[in-house]
Amino acid sequence: MPEHSPPVSTRRYEAYSHQALKAEVEAGNDPGEAGVIGGQWDELAGRFHESAQALTALLEHSREHWSGAGGEALRGVLTQAARWSGEVAGVSTSVGGSVSAQAEIAARAKAEMPEPVEYDPAGMIRAAAASGNLLALAGLPAAMEETKAAAEAARQKAIDVLNARDAALRDAIPVQQSFTPPPHLTSP
Repeated sequence: MPEHSPPVSTRRYEAYSHQALKAEVEAGNDPGEAGVIGGQWDELAGRFHESAQALTALLEHSREHWSGAGGEALRGVLTQAARWSGEVAGVSTSVGGSVSAQAEIAARAKAEMPEPVEYDPAGMIRAAAASGNLLALAGLPAAMEETKAAAEAARQKAIDVLNARDAALRDAIPVQQSFTPPPHLTSP
């Protein structure tokens, strides 16, 4: 089965507004629900693992009761079924772990996303002029520069959060992403 590498994000978050970056990390981000889905994959893996163990036990016990060509044929079928159940359990465990890891990554990105800092130069000028306070007018260039720097620093942090999230989500994708078909358990 060919392995595929996960695609690399080509998003250029630098072109987004801070509000759009915040919306990107919050929209549809329900880590609790994703955690439930990860748990369901783990449950499925547990069931397949139990099936593999039961088939292996049946295989071992068959040696006592069935011999000859019929017994060997039965053991061959049970071996294939047990092996496949074990493989599917492994893939299910991997997918469950990946979903849970991705839920944690999304939650971390949501928690680390800074609030946008509003920078409205025209509004700042209007507010300072309307105040009639000469000190506010005199300090306006420094206040504007400080607010602009704070807004840009928060936006850059938001960009960094999303780039880190995308890289971590990519790294959390399981290596084996598909199930092998079940074996034929009967003669053609």
